[in-house]
Amino acid sequence: MSTTATITVYLQALGGKFLGPNAYNHERIELSLALPGEPRPQPIPYRLKPNGNDGGIGPDFLYRLPSVEALSSFLPILTPQPGVGANPTVHYLTPNNLTISGSVTVSFSSPTVLGTIRANIPRPQGDDLVLTQNVALDQLHADYRVIMVVPGLLLEEYKALPPTPPEPDLISVYVKMMCGCPVKSPGATDAFWVKEDFLVSAEVFDKNGGAPQRLGLTLSDTTPSLFQAAVNNRANIKHVNFTALQKSTGNIGYLSVDYPG
Repeated sequence: MSTTATITVYLQALGGKFLGPNAYNHERIELSLALPGEPRPQPIPYRLKPNGNDGGIGPDFLYRLPSVEALSSFLPILTPQPGVGANPTVHYLTPNNLTISGSVTVSFSSPTVLGTIRANIPRPQGDDLVLTQNVALDQLHADYRVIMVVPGLLLEEYKALPPTPPEPDLISVYVKMMCGCPVKSPGATDAFWVKEDFLVSAEVFDKNGGAPQRLGLTLSDTTPSLFQAAVNNRANIKHVNFTALQKSTGNIGYLSVDYPG
């Protein structure tokens, strides 16, 4: 006997939201499902709906509701608080019918089937982050929800908008969650990811070919997610390797930038 099942897949940044309108090149995210005996994986469309979103953050964990879209993710968003032993503030991520996801309907005849979901997620470095996760299907269930956790941090090159030139004595990089969610200073009403949770550094190579200089970057007072460090002579910089660490999750991100000149 053949059974039909629908599988809905969400991609959630580790410690963040679903990869939607603010994620890097979300239009290029690819999902597929491989089933035993099938000649090739089946694509899972992953597209943002009109006025779509990346989930809603709230204090309540929603569950056992009629609609699958109303179920909160098992992965909470934790905001560290100052002080030794202080518990973090806990929020939950809940999708609705406009939240980005992928969905596919499959048929199978075995009592149980172990499928493999594959996700290809583009990054500014030029290579894709590739993730795989199994999903166990059986003939007693017709609907499945899978949340794939996407680790890492999204680092993007800072480019000043014309006609404003780059600051001559600063190097800068944007550091965000993989969902594109920004890092902010504590006190902002939507500061779920705060600067104290991030360590951002740079390895600076100059045109003279000497030993690289290592610098720590701090969050801009005016621009969320923009981390900066002062340098002696920006015009003499040839290349910078930026790295970032989120202490609470272990998320790591990196970006290499060539400077003109």
